[in-house]
Formats: sequence, C-alpha cells, structure tokens
Amino acid sequence: MARGHGRILTNIWEDHDFLALDEQEQRLYLFLISQPNLNHAGLLDLTLRRWSRKARGLTSAGLEKTLQRLEETRFIVMDEDTEELLIRSFVRNDGVWRMPKVMGAAVSGALEISSPRLQAALLAEMARIPLGELSNDPTKLKGQDGPSIRQQVANHISTLRKAFGNPDPDPARGGSTTPSAPPSETPSDTPLQDPAEGDPKGSTRGRAGGSRAHSPAPAPAPAPAPAPNPVVVEVGEDTSGSGGLGAERPVGLAPIDTDGFQVTDGMRRWAHRDGYTDLVDIDHATAQFVSHYRSTGARRSSWPDAWQKWIRDDAKRASERRQRPGTPSNVIQLPSGQTLTGTDAKVAGWMAISEQLRQEGDSA
Repeated sequence: MARGHGRILTNIWEDHDFLALDEQEQRLYLFLISQPNLNHAGLLDLTLRRWSRKARGLTSAGLEKTLQRLEETRFIVMDEDTEELLIRSFVRNDGVWRMPKVMGAAVSGALEISSPRLQAALLAEMARIPLGELSNDPTKLKGQDGPSIRQQVANHISTLRKAFGNPDPDPARGGSTTPSAPPSETPSDTPLQDPAEGDPKGSTRGRAGGSRAHSPAPAPAPAPAPAPNPVVVEVGEDTSGSGGLGAERPVGLAPIDTDGFQVTDGMRRWAHRDGYTDLVDIDHATAQFVSHYRSTGARRSSWPDAWQKWIRDDAKRASERRQRPGTPSNVIQLPSGQTLTGTDAKVAGWMAISEQLRQEGDSA
C-alpha cells in the first residue's frame, strides 16, 4: 500500500549536516522521504523524469546534480545502473528498527535491492542499530513466552545479512559517477560492539563511507538520530478527513502501523475478481480503513481479513444506495459501452435531464 505520510523528526533542524545543505538539497531530501512508494527499507526507484514534473522549472539534469550532492554528503546512495536509490538512515530515523513486524517488512523490502552498493550501505546501516535500547523481556505469544523484541529485530538483521552475503560495492560495477573520499572515522562514529551481541557503544547516527571509495562497506548516512520521545510532523496526504496537510499527530504509531499493514497485489486481485472494484474505489476505501484504525488505536488479529470485511461492507452500502428508489445512480452506461462513474456520471446525468427537458419543451 502506498504511504499516506512521511515521518520527519523535528530535530532535523538542529542537525549540523542537514543545515549544511543548501535550500534545494534540503527540499529534495524532504521530497524523497515523503514519497508514497518509499518502502520500509528506505528504497526508491530512481525516476528522475517523473520527479522533475513535481515542480515548475524542475529538470532531470538539475535533479541529478542535487542528488549527487546528497550522495556526496552521505544522505543517500544511488546506483544508476540498477536505477535504485537508498535513503541510508531511513530505518533508524523512521523508527522501523523499534518494531519487529515493521522491521520484517523492511527486510522484505530490502530483498528487492539489486545493487551491491546499496546492499553494502544498508548492511552497514544495520550494524548501527542500537539493539541495546530494545526490550529484552520475553513477549507473550498465545500464553507462552516468545522471543524478546530485541531478539526478533536481531533475527531480522541476521536474515538480511545471510541474504546479502558480502556484497561487493566496487564502483566499477555501477553507481553514480560522482567521486567522493570517505570521511575519517571518529570514536563516536564507530560502533564498539557488534549489535547482534548486545548494545553498540557510540553514536547511532554517524557517517557513511565514500560512495565511490573501494572499501568493504560504506558507513551509514548523516541524519538526525531518533530522539527517545521524538516530536513527529506528518507530511503528505491527509487521510483523516480533517482537510489539511502536515497535521501533527501524537507521538507513537497505531497498531495498524506497527503491524506493518499493506495491501498486497493478491488482495487487489481478490477485490477485482469478486467485483468490488466496480462498486468501490479501493485506494480511497483503504485510506479510510487505515485512518479509522489509526484514530481508534484498535488492533485486529488479521489485518487482511479486516480489510476485506471493510471492502465488502463498503461495496454493500454502495450497492444498496444504487438500488434505493429515488436515488440517482452515479454509474451511467453509454451507448458505446463505456461506463461513467463519479463526477463524470453526474455531469452526464445532468446533461441527459437537460436534453429531456428541451425535448419536452419542443413537443409542447
């Protein structure tokens, strides 16, 4: 499911590396982290032409230049050969690592990465996750003790390491053409202990290795570290019905977010196969579904089942409205066989009524 908002920590405006960027570079970074197709691993398709249409006067060449600057400053990693872009610190700064189910979704998203350079960068980022901040108490699973949150997240990281192996970030194999030397490491940028073994010492932010340097793996990106109680600003479409953008929400995520709910292709095929797409706008209904469960904070044992029930109920109400006597239909079948719905159907209906009144006037 496409994201309805992007999560921006307000302390980004206190981050020296971010403040060192110029206005265009800052704007582009905020643009990237608020993209609807950004997955939980921080992966995006590199689509310069499409992005260039998002602002007047923006060009693919200008975007490429700004992206190269963001890569030089270690905010992103690009690979032009595979047309992929990774926001290095997304997993840490979006709080993905704190939630086992969302972390699992991040690993699934990471497995889509084709570029060895991006794989190496993400593995280096995973090494900086402060597992020691997560609870090590057993979780309750059907009345029995299950693995702790720390162990679950560590298992996800281990799965990713096994899947990627030892990716070769050799720049000769692809990537951006902008050279940059790796920064010197400092004690605060260097973890003193493997996170898989316990709590890493030192900064959770740090820098990444040079995007073109021959090193075993690039180090992570500069971006503000997640505060213990961050203030969150939501950026993007407002699905709550409040009618505004950038509305503030309380700190923390609802269960539907922490559980990593997403509408899969299989769920969409189900809706199409059973005819619900003829009655319901699936994307709109999904946005309302997510908004409802974010506002109530309720949890469902099976989010896909809850979503299907929501779609069935919406379709039932839509069907009943169409069958209700005296209720104008919002679906019109044209002689050509084309079906009009929504606003088009209303306009066509008004035109039909106007034509009918005109004919009645002529006959009188």
